[in-house]
Amino acid sequence: MGIRDEEIKRLIHYAKGLGVKVIIYNKINKDNDAEWTTDGSLIQLYCNSKTSKIDTILSLVHELGHHTWFIHEKDRQPDLKFDEAIVRQNLFETDDVKNPVPKHLRKKILAVEIAGTGWWESIYKDTNLKIPKWKLHAAMEFDIWMYEIYCESGHFPKGVVKKNKHKEIQNKWRKS
Repeated sequence: MGIRDEEIKRLIHYAKGLGVKVIIYNKINKDNDAEWTTDGSLIQLYCNSKTSKIDTILSLVHELGHHTWFIHEKDRQPDLKFDEAIVRQNLFETDDVKNPVPKHLRKKILAVEIAGTGWWESIYKDTNLKIPKWKLHAAMEFDIWMYEIYCESGHFPKGVVKKNKHKEIQNKWRKS
């Protein structure tokens, strides 16, 4: 077993210790790389043969950031506005609803995303990850940027804009 496999295994055990189950699925046309259930019971990862182990690690850290926030800042109590925002977002993305999520709910999603990233470094240290720390910081910045765009426009960036921003952030953190 390689170092990345061991890190994934440690992250899964860490999740189990926090009371959340992790399931890894083969990716089947899923827009998300991972999901955390807002009741704190499950993290679902969607991977395929092209998903790198580092991407899997970063997805796990991302979702564990949400869960750690849920434990330490919300005392495992549901955030009803966040739940409503996620339900509305999921309906909008599946075209069941033609109107975008209202801006006040998009702001709530952004706030929860930012709060979750605040726990990433702690998870990195607690699980003794060896991935380069710049990759963690680049993923944090890119994640927040994506949700800032979503908050302002109601849509996530796609295509060339997303690709160029990802490259820009990767280059910035790689050099630091």
